[in-house]
Amino acid sequence: MRNSLARLRSAQGARSRRLQNSAVTRRRRQVAGLILLVVGLGTLVFGLSAGRADAPPPVQLAADSVTEVPSTRFFQSPWVLYAQVDDPRRTPTTEEVGCVPVSGLDLPAQPEDLTTFGTRVVDGVPVAAIALYGHSGDDAAIRCTGAGDYEPLWLLPSSDAPPFTATSIVILGVLLLVGAALVQPSSLSRRGSAPASRRA
Repeated sequence: MRNSLARLRSAQGARSRRLQNSAVTRRRRQVAGLILLVVGLGTLVFGLSAGRADAPPPVQLAADSVTEVPSTRFFQSPWVLYAQVDDPRRTPTTEEVGCVPVSGLDLPAQPEDLTTFGTRVVDGVPVAAIALYGHSGDDAAIRCTGAGDYEPLWLLPSSDAPPFTATSIVILGVLLLVGAALVQPSSLSRRGSAPASRRA
């Protein structure tokens, strides 16, 4: 008789511990799901707004002075310097043109083929890419000296298409929302089956 009571108490204690552990796990999953939901919604909204943000306006550089450059955000396309050249396949360097960054603008390693950025027509004049710049900061500026032979000089975004970075942020937001839904599938299934059990 004593052994039976001991087994019953042990079974009741184990069941109570399982219920407590299950409740704690459920609360943790609910909290994790809520965090993923909030972060996912914020990421999705930010990605959509970034994709709709207007590109910075084109900047015409003066041939013999310093020109300020508007700042860009990390999800926007970097700047490309366009100028009028004889052969777009053999473009001069920024030093040969006479236009170099003063501040707030990086000059990364140049790609082997700048023709991938294409040629543009600005105010009826065709210009070709001669240098790829990075993103500009708040105090960005370019100094041109003796660049009159290559006028007009334009600083344009490297692409007119929506930046892929913004698209990546949107995809990340969607994945976070899917993760939030998968964190607590059991609670969703219980809610869906509750009306059926009551009707029974």
